[in-house]
Amino acid sequence: MSRYFQIRITDPKTGKIFVPNYNGKPGFSLQEYDAQMWTYSSLYSYGHPATLASNNPNALQVAFDIPVSFMDAPVGDAYVRIDGVSLQEISGGANLNGMNFVMYGGMAKGLPLANPAQIGQLVTGQIKQCFGNWIDTEQYLMFYIQAGGSAPSANQVTGSVPIAGTVPIPTTNATPPIIRYQCAPGQTMQSAIVACLQTTYPQYSIAGSIDPRLVWSGTAATGIFQTLPQFANYIRNASLNLVGGYAPDLTAYSGVRMTLESNTITLFDGTAQQTPKQIYVTDLVGQPTLSEPLTIQATCVLRGDIRVGSYVALPLGQLFINEKANVGYVQPPPVAAINTKSTIAFQGSYMVSSVRHVGDSRNTQGTAWITLLDLLQTHVYDPKDDVYAQQVLSGSNQSAYKFFLPK
Repeated sequence: MSRYFQIRITDPKTGKIFVPNYNGKPGFSLQEYDAQMWTYSSLYSYGHPATLASNNPNALQVAFDIPVSFMDAPVGDAYVRIDGVSLQEISGGANLNGMNFVMYGGMAKGLPLANPAQIGQLVTGQIKQCFGNWIDTEQYLMFYIQAGGSAPSANQVTGSVPIAGTVPIPTTNATPPIIRYQCAPGQTMQSAIVACLQTTYPQYSIAGSIDPRLVWSGTAATGIFQTLPQFANYIRNASLNLVGGYAPDLTAYSGVRMTLESNTITLFDGTAQQTPKQIYVTDLVGQPTLSEPLTIQATCVLRGDIRVGSYVALPLGQLFINEKANVGYVQPPPVAAINTKSTIAFQGSYMVSSVRHVGDSRNTQGTAWITLLDLLQTHVYDPKDDVYAQQVLSGSNQSAYKFFLPK
């Protein structure tokens, strides 16, 4: 079996890891942090997903549904279920409420097309609720995970002054901060947003960028918010109104978006050039399909290396694999063999607007271990493509941030 997962549950106050049945002791035990120690894993002890035969066929069954989106468009909590746990773990499940939770997933080395390089973090956050039950022969624990939040003390795990090597704690809503935002006339929105976030979340890194031509006009903008999603929603609406007025066209400009992952807040607005991550034919499960206007949904084998706000490139050409080339490259077929069944339905580069990881480790179907990508039918804005490029945010033309269908 090549399906890979690893889960680590830690105490935010001490940083120690909850380990079940440690040295034969039933239930959970708190152990000192060790990079090779996990709460639940599909690997043998000290195995590695890139090492052949490291996956343990007797690992517990895990099932999950993990949605990820921009902070201004929350999609609900993730859930993870572990089957085959002991009664002592079920009894201690309530003690895990409020603990930190991180899960990694993908494909370990084993099957011919499994790619361990695509393993990555699926979700990080805080356990909102944990409960277990014993029904017939099923003994399980269910976790509901709150990813992201608002507490500003991201690194203060011991009460000591954080240092560079301190492991950051995923934020929560237990102690909401006061987010104060101010943007003066003539100030760029990026400088105002970064100053606000750095003040409220001093232990977080601020990444990404938005168009520097987003300059505030009129009276000064001020706002006070209790959660990061509230602030993200305000910023997006403000940027949309700045470009498109009271009735912005979302197909012309998507607004300023932000994501929170671990201890990094990233800003996007679709105007910064990015190198797309290539998706190969061997990564796809079925054809990409149009799920709603301007949105394509692509299904891949479970992977954790694609983030919301990043760009991906769907494969070009026909669905024929060159056996002599590296796995995943496309070989042009004979003209007589070209038909609609062997052609990728959509091609080109797209922005990832949301990601959803769905898995059931013991379900034998290929669709039981997948990542769903919602892709916007847009590419990064290029002034050379737009005759109105010189009128950006000037005069009567406020739609120069025009997105185009892939060429």
